[in-house]
Amino acid sequence: MDSAEVLSPSDLATAQPAKIVYLDQNKWIDLARAVTATEDHPEDRSLLEFLCAKVEAGQIRLPLTASNLYETHKLNDPEQRFNLAYTQATLSGAEVFRGHRRRLETEAARVLSRLYKMEWTEQDPDWVFSTLFLEAHMEADDPRLETPIPERVLALMRAYPQQAMLDHLAGGPDDIRRAAISKFEAGCEALRVDIEARRIRHGGESESMRRKIYSVLLVLDQQEILIAAADRVGLPWERLKENNGSAIRTLVRETPTLLIEREIALKLEAQARPIHVNDMRDLQNFATVLPYADIIVAENQFTNLARQAGLGDRFGVGLETDLRSLPDLL
Repeated sequence: MDSAEVLSPSDLATAQPAKIVYLDQNKWIDLARAVTATEDHPEDRSLLEFLCAKVEAGQIRLPLTASNLYETHKLNDPEQRFNLAYTQATLSGAEVFRGHRRRLETEAARVLSRLYKMEWTEQDPDWVFSTLFLEAHMEADDPRLETPIPERVLALMRAYPQQAMLDHLAGGPDDIRRAAISKFEAGCEALRVDIEARRIRHGGESESMRRKIYSVLLVLDQQEILIAAADRVGLPWERLKENNGSAIRTLVRETPTLLIEREIALKLEAQARPIHVNDMRDLQNFATVLPYADIIVAENQFTNLARQAGLGDRFGVGLETDLRSLPDLL
């Protein structure tokens, strides 16, 4: 651009990076209803059109999480599932937040490189997003995949990401769909059982002591991934045991995924009610999106927990509960 050339206000607007907006599943359901029953949901229809225009202009992005995909995939009504999947695939552009392992390993490696002054090449800001829907769960080349995905299939998915997402969510054999749902639910249930057991076991401790206990348990639970993070920067894992474990404490405190899970889980445990499987999906969602979103629109329960834990301020993200607040915020 010539140095004398002046950007117009519209040029300046489009030069700004797109805002990352995360919508929880109930908000997506509202938008899908506005697609199929326009006259019954006029306000949601207006909002849908507003969001479509913002996406088209490159001003916002609406990536999905593994929990979004799960919630849509588990719908038993084929028509309802298709309508919701179509809305999500279209508005998100099939973009997803990468899965837990990739995020945690990268975040922890960054913290360790800074802590031990190890060489680190900063990732592209978009590293946490993918347009391969399956990478909301695990990387396409993850060796844990029971059946490796042929490169020709991955090439097709990359060429037509929205169609691939729609086919996965709305099509395919029902027995495979149910098996995938059961596997995801089993993981959430295991996490719920662990948290409920810990709440009973350590309920008499102060919040400060429970925070210390949970930090240790988090590191033990995620040790394989954290060792991989240390290997990534060339750091022997044993070094983290130095100085009476101060490095471990710093790792939990400064690694977003670990910090968010710890702080929200502590707030969740303190409530006088049973912990449900749905809570685990919301916990995973917030640990996924809080460090990377500009605005999160979710239900009252976890929005309030995140606010109580000071996580909105910590990560500079707006925490909202009403879809209709978006036009004023954007």
